[in-house]
Amino acid sequence: MAQQFSFGNSVLHFARSDGPRGFLWKYLASYLAVAVCLTALSYALFQPLFGIWFSILVEAMGGASDAEIEAILARRAVEIVGWIVFGYLLMLILGVMFWAVFEAAAQRRLVRDEGFSLRIGGDEFRLILVGLIWVGLGLAAQIFSIIFIAISTASLVYALDNPAGGAIAVLLCMALLTGLWTWIGVRLAPASAMTVRDGRVIFFDAWNVTRGRFWTLLGSYLVLAIIVVTIAMLTWYFIGTGVAAAIMANIERFQTAIDAQNPLMLLSALMQFDILAPIIGGWMFWVMVQGLITFMWAGPAALAAKTDPRGGGVAQAPDVFA
Repeated sequence: MAQQFSFGNSVLHFARSDGPRGFLWKYLASYLAVAVCLTALSYALFQPLFGIWFSILVEAMGGASDAEIEAILARRAVEIVGWIVFGYLLMLILGVMFWAVFEAAAQRRLVRDEGFSLRIGGDEFRLILVGLIWVGLGLAAQIFSIIFIAISTASLVYALDNPAGGAIAVLLCMALLTGLWTWIGVRLAPASAMTVRDGRVIFFDAWNVTRGRFWTLLGSYLVLAIIVVTIAMLTWYFIGTGVAAAIMANIERFQTAIDAQNPLMLLSALMQFDILAPIIGGWMFWVMVQGLITFMWAGPAALAAKTDPRGGGVAQAPDVFA
């Protein structure tokens, strides 16, 4: 049964979830459309910065000295620093909202069996709070790791009276900490799914949902990781091949612009349709692949939350014991 928690269902929950048809293509098309809008806004916000670099390129190809280029960079940077900070903060906020909106849409599908919908409401803001908890936990883990490695390394070097022991200590500590943080991360993975499932912020209670399910979840994530890496490698191979073929077909045009030391000619060569088409097309395809990966990766933890033996939301407790 698709609702039963098992290794196979965990890996393929993104494909076996119930609910209205047509979710995935709507999700990916919307993911791409919003990403394109955010990219266009980012370009508009940071266009002055791009203008600075283009000016520097023109001056450099015109024979300007390093001191002259540094002076131009310093003067122009001071003029737009406020705008750049504003643009960065705005894109940071919009990026977080982008993640929350599509994470919520995926979790509503995977946990509640709902159709596709994008909105900014309670689910999204609660997920942002869960994300902030993850960020705080990550920072605490980094600080703990640094202190633990430093103390362990110093202790082993002192005990052995041999500096070579430091390298061994660092490797052992890194292996131990990797296992520890992986264990904690998998045990708390259903936090987002449970938050959407129950309509309230849930984090550490996810520990109870994954009790006795760690190895199944870990195996599911390892399989998904292999699939994700394979998809990413194939995607970038085909994108790189297309772009390289387009560039090689126009190599004489690029060489003429470079020999003439004319940045406008070089920019004009880059802006040709047969160059831009594979670049833009490849980028759009990669964005959709990222959306697919995001949706796939949410599957195992969502199924764990959905089949919580204690009940909650649309959890199917009878299936757990089927």
